[in-house]
Amino acid sequence: MSNKTRILYTIPNFKTAGSQYVVRSLLERLDKTQYEVFIGVERFPETIPQLVPKENRITFLRTGNWWNDVKSFSKKLKKHHITIVHSWDYKSESIEAMGCKLAQVPYLFTKKNDAWSKRWFLKSVLAKHIAYDNPEMKDRFFSNRLLQNKITFIPHGVDTTLFKPSLEKGDNTETFTLCSVGNINENKNQLFILEALKALPEYVHFNMFGKADEPYLEKLKKQIHKEGLENRVHIKGFVLNEELPHILQEQDVFVLASKREGLPVSILEALACGIPALSSDSGGGARFIFKDTAKENIFSVNDHKDFIKKLMPFIKDTAYYKRKQRESVQIAQQFDVKKEVNAYSKLYKEII
Repeated sequence: MSNKTRILYTIPNFKTAGSQYVVRSLLERLDKTQYEVFIGVERFPETIPQLVPKENRITFLRTGNWWNDVKSFSKKLKKHHITIVHSWDYKSESIEAMGCKLAQVPYLFTKKNDAWSKRWFLKSVLAKHIAYDNPEMKDRFFSNRLLQNKITFIPHGVDTTLFKPSLEKGDNTETFTLCSVGNINENKNQLFILEALKALPEYVHFNMFGKADEPYLEKLKKQIHKEGLENRVHIKGFVLNEELPHILQEQDVFVLASKREGLPVSILEALACGIPALSSDSGGGARFIFKDTAKENIFSVNDHKDFIKKLMPFIKDTAYYKRKQRESVQIAQQFDVKKEVNAYSKLYKEII
């Protein structure tokens, strides 16, 4: 067996889990002379990236019995001689954390959503270390003295070699397109944009990309029909990550109307493509991204008039739009994914 650090990344799956993209970035960019990477999933093992050797792919089947699942997880860590576990599981369950305790393997998880509970606290106490992507989480979740000394802020990054401005995009004078990318559901709150659309000029259209929650989608369709917006709202469905840069490059303004959010990578992807973005004040992450331009780029999710007021300069003022395009690319460059990978690599060494 080599002297490389054997790191296991756990993620629910590589089919629907949003964290799959940052895990792919880590897989591609970690120093292969220092790390041997393993992937553990609960479902769809066939979707694990091909660059991971078959013998390094692990499926963790859940039986529903907490203690049996803990022991099973622990046994697989020992079998594969895992050095450290880095979890990208969005759930609050503590099976992995306890399994690592049994196997005496350091357990790190990245906190990327805005949920908190007693179960999250227990998972945090059991963890060796916690990374978080939204600076406001430090005070919101980790102020307890049991957690204060085992947290590290690592903002998410964007692959600026994949997400970049198009050299071919021309000015479309017929329509002005707003877009959202992500799950279509109550939290992502696309209904807010629909409700604002009726007060905007007829040539403003709205494109929605993402997997839809069916009951919420029906609610959207009823609103579209009620307001007569069938010709201005376009529900595009799920898109593959490799197709996303081209799609973003064709839009005019990216809109994130979420009720709660961590640090939204979708905004960074749009900005990297030179597409200005407007975001709700959905948990602090957007304020961290925009910093000095927050007054122009962040709107109240309870105020359609505020959103429209901040959107109209993008539509009406060409010089303003061009300036915001340049700003967008500059902001994204500050969040290059290489910085995220380097930060995690440094953290792994400190933990081990």
